[in-house]
Amino acid sequence: MRSLNSRVLVAAGLVLAAFLSTAGFVLDQAFRDTAQTSVRERLTGRIYMMLGMIDLDDPEKISANSTPPDATLSTPESGHYAQVLDASNNRVWNSPSMLGITFEGPGDRTVGEFSFADTQSSTGEKLFVLSYTIVWEGTGSESSLYTVQVAENERAFRAQVARFRQSLWLGFSAIGVVLLLVQTVIFRWGLKPLRDVAIEVNRIERGEKGEISGEYPTELRALTENLNALIRTNDSSLKRYRNALGDLAHSLKTPLAVIRTSLDREPALGTGHSGLRASLDQLDSTIDYQLQRAAAAGRSVIGKSIEIEPIVEMIVSSLRKVHADRGISIVTEVEPGMKFRGDRGDLMEMLGNIADNACKWARQAVVVKVSQSNDPDVKAHLSLKIEVHDDGTGMPEDDIARALLRGARLDETTAGHGIGLAVVKELVEEVYSGRLVIKSSPAGTVVVMIFDDY
Repeated sequence: MRSLNSRVLVAAGLVLAAFLSTAGFVLDQAFRDTAQTSVRERLTGRIYMMLGMIDLDDPEKISANSTPPDATLSTPESGHYAQVLDASNNRVWNSPSMLGITFEGPGDRTVGEFSFADTQSSTGEKLFVLSYTIVWEGTGSESSLYTVQVAENERAFRAQVARFRQSLWLGFSAIGVVLLLVQTVIFRWGLKPLRDVAIEVNRIERGEKGEISGEYPTELRALTENLNALIRTNDSSLKRYRNALGDLAHSLKTPLAVIRTSLDREPALGTGHSGLRASLDQLDSTIDYQLQRAAAAGRSVIGKSIEIEPIVEMIVSSLRKVHADRGISIVTEVEPGMKFRGDRGDLMEMLGNIADNACKWARQAVVVKVSQSNDPDVKAHLSLKIEVHDDGTGMPEDDIARALLRGARLDETTAGHGIGLAVVKELVEEVYSGRLVIKSSPAGTVVVMIFDDY
């Protein structure tokens, strides 16, 4: 769909084109009528001139009393002609310019009225012809009916109209271009607040800003203020939700710790001791899982993006201290400027769980890579890829599937509740609509988190 600016420009351009075309057609027709009226008036003057020159007293020998003052009537093929016809439309006199040329008489012979028409000469020349019929009272008692005709070639008229039409449309085209440029400037200036809002919203989506801060016209002020209120409400609701979860965790963990301590101090509980402790461990694991799952903020369309490199360095620094006695080498490879569109806590939860597992199973080395790649499965956008490699002994396919189940632990001697990978899987695939891929071989294990549309 076109942008608002282009839609308005197209609509204005169509209206302008329709207006200029209509105005051009009207002006063209008006000039044509004016030019034709000018031709008719010029021919009318020639008829009066001919009436003053022609001697009609002798019907057998009509002649001109003087040479026509217009030299074109004396020049053959000049395009200007005159003739006198009798009542039977027989030519009784013609100007010297009509050498070898004839054209038809008028169809309407009303006495005392001018008749203007288009006709064609015997040589194919297109002519404007003006006819005037009179009754001539001769020397005797009889009167004669005569028609005086003057004609003019249409070439001059058509050339004049063509010159005007060319000037008209060139002028209108120039005016149209100038008006379109002026309209473009006006529309860009008028729609600038909308573009500014779009730019600010885009920056908020990319995480570069927290809210809309520009000054906008009254028509947009309600939109920007409500959008800022929505952003603040979203942040406030998330904070209250997480605080409530923290309070819930504290209220549940404390009684569980008291019960576990009491069990340690009361060995007299006998056979029920181990079963009760296992139930408490299961309850503790379930609470941890549900709290981690519910606390996930997920990807927000409106919110700041998180710089990934500082978080990777912080997690790796902690893991180096935790696993210092094993001498594990942890290497990071993070492309500059990589950002995560989501919650900082969620990223730490996902990356921390995977990196910690890699350190537990690695023999000597762990590599954490963060990159942006052209994923063939996602054609329109780039993907954010976070990879964690370890050089452990790997695990079979069945164990990979079991490791992603909540509460499953592949090695009971390793500390933990067995919920880390399950939480990571739900965060990646359900909360952030990404993909979690685990590839394992005897040479090691690779865990890849892929987040599309980054």
